[in-house]
Amino acid sequence: MSKVLVTGGAGFIGSNLVNRLVQNSKDVVIFDNEFRGSFNNISDKKVQLVKGDITKPEDWECLPKGITSIFHMGAINGTKFFYEIPERVLEVNVKGVINMLEYAIKNNVGEVLFASSSEVYGIPSRFPTGETEILKIPDPLNPRYSYSGSKIIGELFCINYGRKYGLKNTIVRYHNVYGPKMGNEHVIPQLIRKLVRKEEFVLEGDGTETRSFCYIDDAVEATLIAGRDKSVKDRIFNIGNPEEVSISSLAQQLIQISGVKVVPKYRPKEMAGTKRRVPDITKIRSLGYTPKVFLKEGLRITYDWYAKHYSS
Repeated sequence: MSKVLVTGGAGFIGSNLVNRLVQNSKDVVIFDNEFRGSFNNISDKKVQLVKGDITKPEDWECLPKGITSIFHMGAINGTKFFYEIPERVLEVNVKGVINMLEYAIKNNVGEVLFASSSEVYGIPSRFPTGETEILKIPDPLNPRYSYSGSKIIGELFCINYGRKYGLKNTIVRYHNVYGPKMGNEHVIPQLIRKLVRKEEFVLEGDGTETRSFCYIDDAVEATLIAGRDKSVKDRIFNIGNPEEVSISSLAQQLIQISGVKVVPKYRPKEMAGTKRRVPDITKIRSLGYTPKVFLKEGLRITYDWYAKHYSS
C-alpha cells in the first residue's frame, strides 16, 4: 500500500488531517518534533510516528520507504512566535520546505501539498481577497512578517522545483483556522483563557479589525478536496470561511458563551498586521467545498474544550 506522509502531523491542522486520512483508509506516516503538537493527538495506533526535525536532512532519512505523497504542514505557526522568535520561524519554515522537496525528488514522491497562509497577502488591496492578490511584505523590519515571508518563499520553492523536476504540487492558503487543541498562541484561545481565569479582558487594537475564522473540520475537508482534484491547472487555493467578524464582535460572542460579565478594554497594537482579512473562496467552492460550521457553533465547541483545559 502507498504511504501518505504528513509533516507536522502532531500539530493542530496536521493531526486533524491525519485522523481524516485514516478514516479514508490511507496508510499514514507522521514526521514531527512535537514542538507545538503531540503524538497524543493521534488516536489510531496504525499511524506510523517518526520523531524528527524537518530542518535536518539526516532526520528525513529515518522515514520509511514507499511514500507516494506528502502533506507538508510542518512549520512554526502562532502569532506569539512571529514576534518572539522570527529568526527561528524563518529557519524552520524555509529549511523545512527545501528538505521536503529534496526528499520528494530523491524518493520519487508523486505529489506534495504545501500549507501556506493568508499572511502571504500582507495588507491586501482587495476584499474579499482572491488568489491573484499580489504577495507582499509590507515592512521587513516588523518581525510579524517572518512567517509570511517564509510562506512566500515556500510557495516559490514548490512552484519552481515542481516545474523543474515534474513534481506535482498544490498550495493551500489557510485563513485563520481554529478549533480545539489549536495551541495557546492565537486570539481565540487567548480570549477564552482570560474569561475562564477571570483575567483582565484586554484586546490589542481598537476592536474594529476583522478576520474570517474557519473551523478545523471545514479546513481539513477543503484540504482533501484541493489535494485530490486534478482539474485546476493553477493549483493555489484559498481555504477559509468568508464569514467576516470584527475582533470586538468576536470578543462579545465569547463573553456571551462564557456567561462572564466583563467589559472589554483596548490597547494599541504595535507592529500589527492587516486591519481586515476575508478570503474569496470561489476557486475551492468550484470543486465542491462549502463551509459547514458557522462561527457561533465553532466558538461554542472551541470554548467548551478550552474552558476544561484552562480550568484544570
